[in-house]
Amino acid sequence: MRRRVLLGALPALPLGQARAQDAAATGWLARPIRAIVPYPPGGPNDIIARLYAPALTAALGQTVLVENRAGGSGVVGTDAVLKSPPDGSLFGIVDGGSLVIAPHTQPSMPYRVPEDVTLLSVVATVPEALVAHPGLGVTSLPALLELARRRPGTLNIGTAGAAGISHLTAHRFRAQTGIQAEIVPYRGAAPAVTDLVAGQIQLLFADLPVILPHIKARAITALALAARQHSPSLPELRTTGEEGYPQLLAENWYCAVAPRGLPAPIAAQLSAALRTASADATLRQGLSTQGAEAAWTSPQDFAALVRADSATWREAVAAAGVKAE
Repeated sequence: MRRRVLLGALPALPLGQARAQDAAATGWLARPIRAIVPYPPGGPNDIIARLYAPALTAALGQTVLVENRAGGSGVVGTDAVLKSPPDGSLFGIVDGGSLVIAPHTQPSMPYRVPEDVTLLSVVATVPEALVAHPGLGVTSLPALLELARRRPGTLNIGTAGAAGISHLTAHRFRAQTGIQAEIVPYRGAAPAVTDLVAGQIQLLFADLPVILPHIKARAITALALAARQHSPSLPELRTTGEEGYPQLLAENWYCAVAPRGLPAPIAAQLSAALRTASADATLRQGLSTQGAEAAWTSPQDFAALVRADSATWREAVAAAGVKAE
């Protein structure tokens, strides 16, 4: 997904309108607030949400609790958010794929994008990387491709879920490089990484936050970053473009969403809190350590990003011919 996430200014409100909105929003802040993550604990979505929770707690003056509701490549938890009462007591920190990929891969979707969604903000941008088990004996993308051509049909590539961004990227990888490899979808990034470290699979496409600690511990080997630019967390890791595959890109993002019909004063206050949280030094350092970058967008810029990436991934889904399980 493209990194077209823009930092911008919140629109200024006339003093009287601002006071009216503050008064209208006071009630919802008196109730507990839950942030739903549509994937299991330990994955990149979970890591990002748990880094945001304390910063949002400080910005809102109310405790924000993270709750995991996994299933359906992010659709189950995202649907739970969008079907919840639009009162501000629950919102989602979800992967972009739940909005711009799942509608093209699921045989039947329980929600519509953007009609059923209050788009609050992108919260983090995250590139995907191709990593390998050290036992494979390769340390770069060219070395992997040379090995694959010598041993056709013997390699497998894990992904974080059927028909998700890592899964589609694995299909793109096969199509663009011409190698023969079996694609193995998991139910989330964390179990896929566990099997990669254990040597049950040989290769994996995944978001940096879930694999970076294992790369630094030398438990797995980073081969290439599927992004336009280097990551500050792994500045020496070459991009797919530098290795001759500029169209092999998987620039992921995570976002905050709420149900349709969320009152404008509450949406504005959540947007402002997300902007404040995204500037928090502890949060930014925590995300950077994980290989992610904090972000904030206006609802208008967020809507434009959703439209553009939905078109991009619709084409990728058609080319790969994949559907969610």
